[in-house]
Amino acid sequence: MAFEVNLQTISVPASADLSTKQFLFGTINASGQVAVTGAGLASDGVIALGPSAQGRPCGLASFPGQIARVMAGASFANGALLEVDSNGKAVTQSSGKIVAKALAAAGAAGDIVPALLILMR
Repeated sequence: MAFEVNLQTISVPASADLSTKQFLFGTINASGQVAVTGAGLASDGVIALGPSAQGRPCGLASFPGQIARVMAGASFANGALLEVDSNGKAVTQSSGKIVAKALAAAGAAGDIVPALLILMR
């Protein structure tokens, strides 16, 4: 099951080709551009629409309380609190910043599931 509810995004320039990074967590870097979030770090949102070139507008779902689709980096349970792995994917939170809460179980890496955005700083 994958769904989004009234997904609102902000438009921020991309730091690189993000066309294959949809559903990964993104962070606005010091240059004011979206890059894929690093392992355990706070995230500014989920890449909802990734452009194919640096500087092009990137749609970033960045409002806590929204339901957005995220890509799993490993299996996790419905209701699990999530953090970001080294590839920008959602994994069960252990020591990193909480970025979302799973609204469905992920059976394996690469699954796309709905999550409630928390985006803890």
